[in-house]
Amino acid sequence: MSFITRAHLRQDAPAARNLARLLLDQSQTDQGHRLVWTLFGDDPDAARDFLYRETEPGRFLVVSRRPPLADTGIWVVETKPYAPAPPEGGAYAFSLRANPAASVARPGQRGLRVDAVMHARTRKGEALTVEEKEAAALSWLYARADRLGVAFEAERCSATGYRQVAVPRKGAQPARFAVADYDGVLHVRDPKRLADALLAGVGKARAYGCGLLLLRPLPPV
Repeated sequence: MSFITRAHLRQDAPAARNLARLLLDQSQTDQGHRLVWTLFGDDPDAARDFLYRETEPGRFLVVSRRPPLADTGIWVVETKPYAPAPPEGGAYAFSLRANPAASVARPGQRGLRVDAVMHARTRKGEALTVEEKEAAALSWLYARADRLGVAFEAERCSATGYRQVAVPRKGAQPARFAVADYDGVLHVRDPKRLADALLAGVGKARAYGCGLLLLRPLPPV
């Protein structure tokens, strides 16, 4: 059983509002990771078993393997069971915030993980235009269509908001990764693969708010 939750920081009392502002300010450095963890603070030894996306400051959408805590004192939560079963051939509008990182083969060595957009810049040898950055980010997504069990309508897909993020880590180098926001239309080819992706996420940097694929069914044409 999995769960989908809408959660927002409480603003209904001065003390809660002040605490929410403090936590939200602190969460900016790690993309909200520690803040969302407070929804699952009942087991300090548990592995991260959730995906999330910040939809606006202080508001999050979370998909998790276990339900969030019902009363944390700082959150208002609405949660329900989540068992996605997209039918084969179904058409959906999708939204995805993802880390477009790819592995580049190196003879006799392990593959090198690279930012797909910066790798395109390296191959070109000069700065990319906005359109070229979007094309590189979309190419990363399209290359994953088969493993996601979908076909993308390229003429209706976009990749915006490309940026590079550095998250401080205690006693280690910052975690650095790229982020892009994807929107568009897809068609279901393999329902099981897509259902697995909806629960497990797409790409890397899932601990930092990437990878949660959201779908909205479209009416038949």
